Amino acid sequence: KYLIVIDSIGKFYAVDLISGDLIWSQYNKNPFNSQIKVSNNKIYAIDFNNILRCFSLKDGSELWKFNSENSFLKSNKRNSLVIKNNIVYFNNSLGDISAVGINEGSLIWQTPTQSSAIYENAFSLKMSDLVISGEDLVFSNNKNEIYSINLINGILNWKQNINSSVRPVIINDL
Repeated sequence: KYLIVIDSIGKFYAVDLISGDLIWSQYNKNPFNSQIKVSNNKIYAIDFNNILRCFSLKDGSELWKFNSENSFLKSNKRNSLVIKNNIVYFNNSLGDISAVGINEGSLIWQTPTQSSAIYENAFSLKMSDLVISGEDLVFSNNKNEIYSINLINGILNWKQNINSSVRPVIINDL
């Protein structure tokens, strides 16, 4: 019954889907650069400083935030996040994949996918949307890499040299 909107200058809103009335409006000091996810009356989004933020669906107030590593150069590629079993999984612009508790914002695990040399090339890194398949997280990037990472512990299942930053699609066992 609500439409949640975030923009590229740091504003975010809740709009009544039936009437179109503005329910609330809030401002974040950093613009957003991610998908939006809503779960259990909470809104999740990542800003340009690679900070995962959790807001109340009721009034837009910030409930918690998790700071992942920030990069000096800001990428135009939107970061991706998915939620499963009370955990938010997300990527930052440096290629790190993080798992954070949905209620309190505490780090469960973090897995880097790029070497420290990526800091120089962070602006050109483009990662696909994250996709969950069973107990695995699958994604690709424009650096000839596609990954499967275990959701429970963040350990790499496998990595293939395939050049694609297109969102992986999982159909049955394929």
